[in-house]
Amino acid sequence: MQPEYEKIIVLIIVLTASFLTWKMVKDFYITKFHMVFAHLIAVITASFMLLSSMFLFMPKNYQRGVTPEVELSISSIATVIVMLGVLYLFFKYIPGNKK
Repeated sequence: MQPEYEKIIVLIIVLTASFLTWKMVKDFYITKFHMVFAHLIAVITASFMLLSSMFLFMPKNYQRGVTPEVELSISSIATVIVMLGVLYLFFKYIPGNKK
């Protein structure tokens, strides 16, 4: 696969994960805090998701101009999916499961 396509795929994965994190966290905290505080908490959490998922796709031995900037791997994609699954479990499934 060409490096340009890998960059585009990684960008889509990372931005989607960050958006889903923002949405889950905001929906959870909007019932507990004011909308501004819930949005602020969600933006901070989504920023950490953006950074951590970008670090997953960074090559281990990166050298500027020599190696590609991102490395698309199944384990990195699986890790992002697991992180989103855990967030879904904590913010959507468990609070909605209480009766």
